[in-house]
Amino acid sequence: MMRFPAYNMRRRLLLGLAVICFGCLGAGNAARAQSESAAGGKQLTISLPEVVVESPNIEHLIAARVRPVPPKRLGVRLPAVFVELETPSIRLPPRPMPVEKKPDLDLTQFFGSTSDDFISESEHFETAYAYLQKGSPVEALSLFDALAKKTKVHYWRAAALYWAGETLLGLRKPQEARERRERLLNSLMTDGLNYVASARYALAEERCEARDYEGCLGLLEGGSWEKDRLAYEEAIFLKGWVQAKAGSAQEAIETWTMLADAEGRLAFQALVALGHLYLQRKNYARAEKRYAAAEALGSERGKPDDAIQGEALYGIGWAWLFQGRTERAKRSFSLFMRRHPKHFLSAFVKAGLLSAEIESIRKSRKGLKALHARLQEFSRANRRKTLAGALRLQLAWKLFRVGVYEEASVLAGEVSDAFPLGRVYRIARIVEGLSRYHLGEVKRAYGILRQGADYPPVSVHRLAEQDAARSAAMGTAFAAFRLRDFKGALNVLQHWAFLPEGGSGISPDGLAMLWYGEAAFELGDLDEAARAFRAVPERTPEYYRALGGLAWVQYRKTNWKEAALAFDRVFEHKPGGVLAAEALARAGEARFNLRNYDGALQSFERIEKKYRGSDVAKEALYQKAKLLFRRSRFEAAVKNFHVFLKRYAKSEKVVEVNYILALVPFRKGDYPLARRKLLEFLELHRDSTLAGDAYLRLADSSYNQGSYREANRLYRLMMNGYPDHPKLSEAVYGRLLTHLQLGEYAKFLSGAREYMDRYPENNLSISLAFQIGEVLLTQGNRAEALRAYKDVTARYPNNDLAAHALLRVAGIHRSKKDIDKALDSYETLLTRHPAGGFRADGLFGVGETLAGIGRCAEAKHRLTEFLEAFPGHDYEMLARFALGRCLVRLVEDGAALSQFAVVMNSEFAGVDLRTQSALLAAELYRKRRKYPDAERALGFVVEFGAPELAAEAFFAHARISTERRYPGAAAEYLKLTYRYPDQKMWVARALGRAGELYEKAGKRKLA
Repeated sequence: MMRFPAYNMRRRLLLGLAVICFGCLGAGNAARAQSESAAGGKQLTISLPEVVVESPNIEHLIAARVRPVPPKRLGVRLPAVFVELETPSIRLPPRPMPVEKKPDLDLTQFFGSTSDDFISESEHFETAYAYLQKGSPVEALSLFDALAKKTKVHYWRAAALYWAGETLLGLRKPQEARERRERLLNSLMTDGLNYVASARYALAEERCEARDYEGCLGLLEGGSWEKDRLAYEEAIFLKGWVQAKAGSAQEAIETWTMLADAEGRLAFQALVALGHLYLQRKNYARAEKRYAAAEALGSERGKPDDAIQGEALYGIGWAWLFQGRTERAKRSFSLFMRRHPKHFLSAFVKAGLLSAEIESIRKSRKGLKALHARLQEFSRANRRKTLAGALRLQLAWKLFRVGVYEEASVLAGEVSDAFPLGRVYRIARIVEGLSRYHLGEVKRAYGILRQGADYPPVSVHRLAEQDAARSAAMGTAFAAFRLRDFKGALNVLQHWAFLPEGGSGISPDGLAMLWYGEAAFELGDLDEAARAFRAVPERTPEYYRALGGLAWVQYRKTNWKEAALAFDRVFEHKPGGVLAAEALARAGEARFNLRNYDGALQSFERIEKKYRGSDVAKEALYQKAKLLFRRSRFEAAVKNFHVFLKRYAKSEKVVEVNYILALVPFRKGDYPLARRKLLEFLELHRDSTLAGDAYLRLADSSYNQGSYREANRLYRLMMNGYPDHPKLSEAVYGRLLTHLQLGEYAKFLSGAREYMDRYPENNLSISLAFQIGEVLLTQGNRAEALRAYKDVTARYPNNDLAAHALLRVAGIHRSKKDIDKALDSYETLLTRHPAGGFRADGLFGVGETLAGIGRCAEAKHRLTEFLEAFPGHDYEMLARFALGRCLVRLVEDGAALSQFAVVMNSEFAGVDLRTQSALLAAELYRKRRKYPDAERALGFVVEFGAPELAAEAFFAHARISTERRYPGAAAEYLKLTYRYPDQKMWVARALGRAGELYEKAGKRKLA
């Protein structure tokens, strides 16, 4: 409660509630304490500390690191346009064919379909070609085959084989057509080369369409293509097409570039194909350049192909849009719609026009309603629903980028609902989550973003989705940090922190590494944190903070020497950086913890001299004085603080220094002086941010003086005057303690419950929850106390006080003789807190309870486990005594004797326990006829035991005398009656036994 604002050190709570009141009582002791109090007619009282101050002199300074706060605004990387662009397929030009003169169809009237040896080859060919043009392919094929067979002229043979193949293709006999073309290629013609080139191209194109790219290239590269001859340009274009299809994009670019530069017949198609290829590869600048050249060339030559001309305009628009040149993109798309309204790409052009409109939006909402209406109209008119989804997603993303987060979140949510699968859904959820994060709705953002961050894309080549997933991951991690779900942050960042792997092209992500290290640090995995901090590249902005993280790792490991050097490196890296002051302080503390006190102070003095007059020197002097204050070297601290006030009278730290000076008497325990100094501080700095702290310490001083009503008034004053103060909970807590000190239990109980509801996660709430049960228990209200303890176990199941509460529950059940519930409480304690500090109490409690109800076999197991696990425990002798009694019942007399012997000989066991153990051991020795050992044990009981135990021991001694047939055995019984006349039961039994012995001896009168 009394924590100084400039540092965080170990302290005692004002009320160590569980430990101070009943922390030393175990299950058995608690029950005995209650019974003893009840027997004495008194109730348990609550012990409160009279004076609570921080440790006056500490050997180690352990600072708590201020947890880094994630940024409220994220640097998000997502593509601007989400429409999955449909790049038109690269179409092949028409297949080149030799041009024949128009035949005389009357030739079919004069010549038959069979060969005639008396006509020339030219007439024969013309007749066959006339049949083909007339629509009689069967007759034409017969004549072509006959001509190819009879002629020896290369030209006519090439012509006949070529057109025979074309005729067979028309008859849907591709295999036979292929055979004719292959015969033509294998005939080694010296004339009719146009027919050979056309046939070779046809065969190559056929293989390309069958995806036999290797065979296609073989045919294209195996022929001799002459420039300005038939099929030359078509063959080059087809070669580029095959290379593109086979994945050799660069070779395809080189091939088509050569064709385009030649400015031949197919230059226009080659330029469009180059544009498509660059567009697919996301090289938008080169794509736009090629499309523009194609569009200009097409305009010069008329319209060579309206569809391809449209493709060029389409490509220009999208290339401009992807480059962020929205106005030019809109002009290109508008021109496309005027020239090619019925083009097959018109839907994508309309989408592009809308996309450009979206990118033109500014932060003002002007035109947003009209754009929404156009999107709805586009969605209704277009069958491709994913296009509309991508456009709505782009609008949400644009709204996010211009800072309209609420509308961006709503719109992205609508998109994710409409498209529950695929890329649009994933990115929509990311945009929705990031919008919620920027609106401050961290918990909601965390739930949304996790879905996008848990499954990052596997392929490193899907860069847009990689960026989207990375943004989701960072948003998720930052939200997790704000929610203190460090394990969740660690899991999300693990994929990104140590890229690249295996030669990936992705550069190392310093931000992910830094926050991965921070998450590991918060989880206590210091080695993993160090690995992440070391991996941060030196040239990244995060490197400086990673140095600080590495220094903190050494500090947390208490490697003070390494920590001091590491913080020195942080300071030297940026003497004026944001971590410089912290580095100075922590380096000094590390040297202090090495007991190098002078070294710690000298380091500050050295920096003060080296940077005299600078902010660094001011910070060094301040840290030196504060270090002296922490060490409780108050005179030196006061001296240095006064030097600070003299040198830096206008510093922003002056108020804080004055506050520390007012705290000095408080730390010394001089509470009257502390009250006066704190009141002086409040008069001078009533509007300071430290005024609330001063009122709190003023109240603490009154409390520690024992002026509880005054403390109550001051705590209330602080609560009313500073309702938003970060230490308000301490004031509320202090006021509750005053109620407890004043005996106002009803106010304490109601206030404690309100405190728990207001600060459910505060450690003081846990203590109060337990203390409620303690107060109710002291008042004798066991039912309400039981309910309070159960509330502790339900609300805070993993806290140590929950284990203590389970012990209390078990004790209450035992006092009510409800043994089954008591055992269940002990078992719950052992299950939930297997390694906790109350495991020993649980083991002992369950073992002792089992022993008490006669379940000795189980009790033996539990008590043995307790003795093995906790040697030297406070309950050891009690456990051995209970175990010995169980072993007697199990007829394991030897083992029982060994346990009783340990208790008898222990100086730590109470006299009652030792005498009871001796009495039981004597009985076992008697059964074994080890009378001397039995006599020694009984002698101890007679000498040190309570009267009732001593009488019982003397009776046992007389009994042994009887068994050993001593003649004076009867007299021993009579001695008991003289020594212990008040022990009526044992006197009566002794007289009876003496009478029996005298009767047996024949002394009837005496008997």
